Amino acid sequence: MVSRTGQHALLLSTLALCVAGAASAADPHARHDTSDNHTLIVTANRSESSLWESPATIQVIDRQTLQNSTSVSIADDLQDIPGVEVTDNALAGRKQIRIRGEASSRVLILIDGQVVSYHRAGQNYGAGLLINESALERIEVVKGPWSVLYGSQAIGGVVNFITKKGGDKPLAGSVKAVYNSATAGWEESAAAWGSIGNFDYRINGSYADQGNRDTPDGRLPDTNFRNDGQGLWLGYHLDRHKFGLSLDRYNTVTRTWLSPKDSQDFDEFSVKIPKLEREKIGLFYDFDAGGDSLKAIHLDAWEQTIERKFENQVKTTQPIPGPLIQALTVSSQTRTNDKQYTQGVTLQSNFSLPANNALIIGTQYQHDKVKQATRTQSRQTAASGLFDRQTTTLSHTGAGQSNVSLFAQNEWRFADSWTWTLGARQYWLSSKLDRSDSQSSAGWQSAGGRSAHDDALVTSSSLRYSGFDNLELRAAYAQGYVFPTLAQLFMQTSAGGSVTWGNSGLKAERSNNYELGARYKGNLWLVDGAVYYSEAKDYIASLACSGQPVCNGNSASSRGGYYYYDNINRARSWGMELSAEYNGWAVSPYLSGNLIRRQYEGDTLKTWDTGEPALTGRAGLKHTLLLNAANVTSDLFVRAASRAKDRTGSKETNYAGWATLNLAFNAEFGPQDQYQVNLALNNLTNKRYQTAHESIPAAGLNAAVGFAWNF
Repeated sequence: MVSRTGQHALLLSTLALCVAGAASAADPHARHDTSDNHTLIVTANRSESSLWESPATIQVIDRQTLQNSTSVSIADDLQDIPGVEVTDNALAGRKQIRIRGEASSRVLILIDGQVVSYHRAGQNYGAGLLINESALERIEVVKGPWSVLYGSQAIGGVVNFITKKGGDKPLAGSVKAVYNSATAGWEESAAAWGSIGNFDYRINGSYADQGNRDTPDGRLPDTNFRNDGQGLWLGYHLDRHKFGLSLDRYNTVTRTWLSPKDSQDFDEFSVKIPKLEREKIGLFYDFDAGGDSLKAIHLDAWEQTIERKFENQVKTTQPIPGPLIQALTVSSQTRTNDKQYTQGVTLQSNFSLPANNALIIGTQYQHDKVKQATRTQSRQTAASGLFDRQTTTLSHTGAGQSNVSLFAQNEWRFADSWTWTLGARQYWLSSKLDRSDSQSSAGWQSAGGRSAHDDALVTSSSLRYSGFDNLELRAAYAQGYVFPTLAQLFMQTSAGGSVTWGNSGLKAERSNNYELGARYKGNLWLVDGAVYYSEAKDYIASLACSGQPVCNGNSASSRGGYYYYDNINRARSWGMELSAEYNGWAVSPYLSGNLIRRQYEGDTLKTWDTGEPALTGRAGLKHTLLLNAANVTSDLFVRAASRAKDRTGSKETNYAGWATLNLAFNAEFGPQDQYQVNLALNNLTNKRYQTAHESIPAAGLNAAVGFAWNF
């Protein structure tokens, strides 16, 4: 019998061989101009437009950059975008991103414009970037809640993963393998795509097996992980009609790393996620109307399932003052299986109106349903043997959330150099607890029928001026809106020996965001910068229980961690982002960075020490050497962050500033540069450090090498 790992390896090997055999008869790999002059985006306007004319602060990770990457996580490919930071929640295999100081739970994730929602999320994390990189054409990152056209389930920003759909010849593709010494791990991927007559297609797959992370203090246990993914796209063109079908699957297996300091509080502790799988099917239809008023109609629908298995084991010994029992050992095992079903549909129409107005109107429906089954076994024993109590609890929860929205965005070119964009989205939201029951030795409990409703209008507006040569100026305002997840509203979550209850009385998180920005492209300079300010309120946080009804009368103590969700927090952020590059010398200097100050305000605390580094960024020198046999690009750069202090929790935490020196090479050779070798030498000084938003210490000196065949 072939193991699951062997099956994935066999699948990729078979795909690679099929691709290799067909490629021998294909045309040479075509090269495409991916400079900023020709970069097209869709996220800001939901229709193809120039990045230069975008009304929002948006940056693009193109396919060439993804192809050059040797990182073990797709989140790491985004870390040098100003305002973007990586977070891990102590799970090496489930990295996520923050934008402009906002937690990953406040960042909207899209795949081809379709929402990846996650209702098992807590206050600071989501599902993770469960994306198969081998399928991607590019990644568009919008800073701030510019999501009127896609759904304003965001305060920090929007990340839209755009997959490849067909090509300009019958067969093209890529086979890639990367070895990373930091994890002693491999990643392999293969993809093929093309267009034959009226048909487009793409097929892709990837598999990665990463070991424990190597740091200056040695390899860290429980930081290994595996993931795999497969994808398919089929498209058909008929006159003005385009039809598309997408299938994709992604699965990761990971576990929690616990620091030696934190492990002293436990006799035993482990959190495993043996399965976190996302499966999605998407349908797409586009009609190029070409009329005087009606220009285009777009319709898409998707069905997605996210399935998770969660295992937690914890054991502690607590001193008990008394003549008979001096210590009590408490052990707990929790196993949870949960599944989220999502269905959605979007209808959009594009119009051209008199007086240089371009109008987009549409509607969106989305329904999420979560089913959860949990088995908890707990045991309390005394060292003297006088006390031994065992309890087994079985619980089942089912809940659903539906939202309907109408959206519109109008772009008005009211003068030669002025463009005003105005957008709005109206939400109607309904959430309901269908089932919540538990059975234990204490008896059987059941609850259900609770519900929550909300409706909201969110707006955005921007003004662009292009009257100067090589310069675009923009001013923008946008509202953010994040409604509570089903877990935050209704569910009881057990992990790490603690329990957190949902609160059906939660309000949605909201924000108002302002920014001024400029893009300059001239005299061999390329500069993009923005100054921004944000006010957010009604943040959802977990609070310690003190007998509230939502906690079933429990209170947090040294023997039991009991918490509940509530709206208590506010935040204010201001900052400045800058990307700059000069191409007038043989060596091109560049820098990118973010300066941010963030104030947190709770019921009893108001502080600027929110754990956010004031300055993060990257600066380096690039050089390209054009040879007869190869093109070689080298990149020497420093990545750094200032120190940070966090006083928002129960105790103050300090994070040291850090800087690492890194060197990367990329070589392209062979007919039409179809072969590619990438080498990354990371943390050359073997710096011992940990970022402010990652719980796991960073890798020490390491090398990653990748080989790709593009055809």
